[in-house]
Amino acid sequence: MTPSNSNVIAFPGPVAGQGLIEPQPTPGGAALPSFDALSEEERAAYVAPIVRAAIGFAKRKGRRLDSLPPQLRVWLLALCDLGDPTALSVRAWLDGNPTIIDERTEEDRV
Repeated sequence: MTPSNSNVIAFPGPVAGQGLIEPQPTPGGAALPSFDALSEEERAAYVAPIVRAAIGFAKRKGRRLDSLPPQLRVWLLALCDLGDPTALSVRAWLDGNPTIIDERTEEDRV
């Protein structure tokens, strides 16, 4: 029998012994996490679970932004607002950006 928490996904977890990143108010009123205080590895550890879950939902429910659960969508778009390149690439993939999606077969590319 599997443990009762076997299908629980932790969103976004503590980074390097810290709690969640403290939100910083922006001129528009939205609170976004501050990445200035994090190292490159800590940023990657913060972004990875969000991106991993977004890709997983998109594969199961269809490749579009609407297939993500509302809170996951908010986190992904907040990372895009901060200019995170991984989140921007995933959002472009979800939106069907033709520069990222190449549906040609291997024979057509040669």
